[in-house]
Order: sequence, then structure tokens, then C-alpha cells
Amino acid sequence: MPDYALMNQCIYEGKAKEVEQLTKDALAEGRTAQEILSDGLIAGMSVVGEDFKYNILYVPEVLIAARAMKAGMSVLKPLLSAKGAADTSAGRLLMGTVRGDLHDIGKNLVCMMAEGAGFQIKDIGVDQSVEKFAAAAEEFKPDIIGMSALLTTTMTYMKVVIDGFDVPGRDHIKMAIGGAPISQMFADEIGADGYGADASSAVDLFLYFVGKGPPPGVTAKRGVAAPIESSAAPVRRDPKAKSKFQILYWQDIPSQVKAWDDFDEVKLDLPHRFADRIDAQAQRLGLAQGDDYVNQLRWSDEAERLGSPGEIAAAVRQEIETAAP
Repeated sequence: MPDYALMNQCIYEGKAKEVEQLTKDALAEGRTAQEILSDGLIAGMSVVGEDFKYNILYVPEVLIAARAMKAGMSVLKPLLSAKGAADTSAGRLLMGTVRGDLHDIGKNLVCMMAEGAGFQIKDIGVDQSVEKFAAAAEEFKPDIIGMSALLTTTMTYMKVVIDGFDVPGRDHIKMAIGGAPISQMFADEIGADGYGADASSAVDLFLYFVGKGPPPGVTAKRGVAAPIESSAAPVRRDPKAKSKFQILYWQDIPSQVKAWDDFDEVKLDLPHRFADRIDAQAQRLGLAQGDDYVNQLRWSDEAERLGSPGEIAAAVRQEIETAAP
């Protein structure tokens, strides 16, 4: 009997080699590709998606988990692409960044997580015109088109694409949008069918569109999680207690601070300008795609300071912001 719980855990921890071997072992035991996909890979990524939604996992950790999931998918794809296998997919998703915008890291994350949810994906890349979206849709026959934009100067082009699909023969395709400057209000203004505040919310929206999930709730932009109010008495800490911390880097650009002790763990994203620098560097070096991007991530060595995890994470983040305004 395949150990799908172990496969789920390996995906969560980003252990690509182990996921690949567990997938091969399950096939050797006579399990179907669809069963392994559903109970092993999709189930594992669904936990990742939920933890991402509630700020337990952050973008780098999701990317690493997605890479592990794709290691298993690479084993299954030849079998899943066989005749009739496509009918078992969640749906068909066409993704692209609109004309004039070269940012694609957020779009790539959505593609990875949607693939982990069982969608067939066609990613047409960045700087895409309405004509290119239309040509790709004619070939791929998507259920959903997802568009992203990071710049306020390019987000208005989303309406051009939506209007271009408001014609007989194309108007059945659901149009979803997302990106840093996008909001639900903007989605309503331009006639989009839905808006994803983050990658996990976008996948929930896609599943709803194809009848495989509940209506998504209103989701705020991801960032530093708000404090959770609780009536429980606070943990009494030794004033001399220390917390460990690490900084996550993409090459030499900091991205996130993590601090923890025996009672708590706190993760804080750095301001959006750091993500912009990473995005620009990745584009310049041609490292924005999949594994090329993930392979540049590294944690600093563990260090220790006096204070609670929340205090230490906030202090280290402030020091990084001050050093790199």
C-alpha cells in the first residue's frame, strides 16, 4: 500500500527526490496515475495551499513544495497524457501577463499551485497582447483565462483582453485577474469574473469556476499577518530568554525574516520593494522560471538574540530596511 501520507509530508517539506521515488514506487505497486495524482500530489499541495493562505507558509516555501510536487508530476505526465486521461483534470487554465508587463514570478506561483490542484496549464508568458491570448485560447480551449499585472500602467490592458473575449464563441471562458495593484473593485469595474488576492485564493477561485469548490470568500492582500486576538493568558517568558532567527535570501537580496523559540515562530515578509528587486534581478539574469528561481533561495545561518520571536523578527526586519532603504 503506497504511503500517501509520507508523500504528502515530503511535498510539504519540499523533498523532490523523495516524492519522485515514492511516485515510482506507487506505480510499481500497480496504483493508477490518477490515484497517485489525487491522493499523493494534489492532497499534499492542498495542505501547502491552506497553510499559505493563513500565513503559515510563505512564497519561497510554497515554491519549494511546488518543485517537489512537479518531480512527482514528471513521472506521471506520460501516463496522464494518454488518451482519455485529460478528462480527469480539474479544468484547463490559460495564464499570461498582460502587454507591457514583464513580471511573472507571481504568475508562475499561481501556475504551480493550480497544477498542484489538478488543472492543465498553458502559460503563454509575459507581455501578451489580446491577439496572443485569443490565439492561445483557440488552440488550448481553456475553461479559464488568468491575467496578471504588477504595474499600474499595464493593469488597464486587462480590460482590453476581457473586451476581446466578450464575443460569441469566447464569452463562456471565465476571466480572472490578479497582481499587486489589482483589487476586487478594479475587477468589478472592468468586468472580470473574479479576482485572486494571492496564489491560494486564485486557485480557490479557479476551482469554483469549474464547479469543484465553494464560492471563495473575500481575501485581503497578503502581507504581515495581523495579530490574532485571544482571551487566553499570554505565555510568561523568561526576560533573559533568547530566540533564534534566520534571513531568507534570493541570491544576495533579503526576502523574509523568521524567528522562533520553544513556544512560537514568527515570519515577516520584507516590504514590497525587496520583492521588486528580486523580480527585476531574476528577469535580468533569466532566472524567473520554476526551478531556476527556486534554486537561488537560501537561508542564512541560524543566529540568536535576546527577546521573543516577534521582537527579534521585527528588529531584524527593521535593521534590513534601514540598511537598504
